[in-house]
Amino acid sequence: MRKFFGPAIAALVFGGVAAGQTITVGSLPATPNFGFNPIPVILTAVDLSFPSTGTGDLTSATFSWSSAPCAGTTRIKFFRRSGDVLFFVAERGPFDVNGTTQTVALTPAVSVQAGDLIGISRVAGCGSPVGLSPGGPSGLVAFSGDIATSISISSGTTTSNSTLAVTASGTVTGGPGTNPASVIPVVISSPGVPGSNFRVAVQLYNPSATVITGRVVFHAQGVSASASDPALPYGLSPGQTLFLGDILASLGLTGIGSADIVVTTGTAPVATVRVFNDGGSLGTSGFTEDAFKPTEALSAGARGVLLGPSDAVLFRFNVGVRTLSGGATIAITVRDSAGNVLRTLPRSYAPNFFQQTDAATFLGGLILGPNSSVTIDVVSGSLFVYGATADNRTNDSAIQFAKNTL
Repeated sequence: MRKFFGPAIAALVFGGVAAGQTITVGSLPATPNFGFNPIPVILTAVDLSFPSTGTGDLTSATFSWSSAPCAGTTRIKFFRRSGDVLFFVAERGPFDVNGTTQTVALTPAVSVQAGDLIGISRVAGCGSPVGLSPGGPSGLVAFSGDIATSISISSGTTTSNSTLAVTASGTVTGGPGTNPASVIPVVISSPGVPGSNFRVAVQLYNPSATVITGRVVFHAQGVSASASDPALPYGLSPGQTLFLGDILASLGLTGIGSADIVVTTGTAPVATVRVFNDGGSLGTSGFTEDAFKPTEALSAGARGVLLGPSDAVLFRFNVGVRTLSGGATIAITVRDSAGNVLRTLPRSYAPNFFQQTDAATFLGGLILGPNSSVTIDVVSGSLFVYGATADNRTNDSAIQFAKNTL
């Protein structure tokens, strides 16, 4: 870490983390013995050794600094790791440094998941973050700049057996009853290509002999799920069927994403989702989508296949992914209709993450020919993968989910 670390700084005396915390991330070593060089002035360091102990809302952070006072000098960062990638979650600050150890309020609270990581940035030329070496076995990684986007760990400077002196704490929100009983991989309420206007219609049925309650939680595209995601509650008597209609419109939202059905009391409802192009007075056309149990996702060691359209001109083809709590890394193999391998490439996704793109974007710019196939081998984690085909003339659409072929 020669690029970032300077000579050892004098040992400091710190107070402990306040008692009674139910969720923590990071660590606060009692006797830090290193700091960071003054150049580069602006830098971000992320601790890799002490991930969040649970899912919840962090309300305060405590950090150590090499000197004080320093005005507007530091920001607290949070990241979600998937393989080599750190997905940016949130930041708070800048904060004034008024003492070599201090606690700051995280306002608003930061929603994190189990396994998320904490970092700290120096955004002005005064003092330095500090840490302990030897420390945590996974070490830390440092980057030049005030990092507020997703970034690969390999692009930074890493050091093992080191601990960054920053921690945050808060309250668990991911207790019993908050994990999804079932997942609706894709929901949409948005115009598509000219002449299309895709929507969803959701039905829930209570198969049990008692009242069931819960909520349908919407997760937007491109970001991992959080505790603040919007939700639509439900309550059903025995044998009752409830029509929720367009859940995104009911929440005052538009766009595309995925949804979880979270049970509060009783069993999970039977759910059916119809995704359709709304043609107004001309009627609708579309497909029915089931809600899947998390155990039905493709998991490590599984192999799924998507088949591209038979005519690449008359039909357009999109690919969607929805991961579960462990994120996912996959290996993709593309073949033409004769079975010749056209491309192989890896993809990694953050936990509880949804994304739908056109096939060419998913495949790194490769344009699919007729009757091509896309094989997905799951290296780690678990996810749902689907292909959505739409007729360019009528906007009639269909969906296929990759199922394990091994």
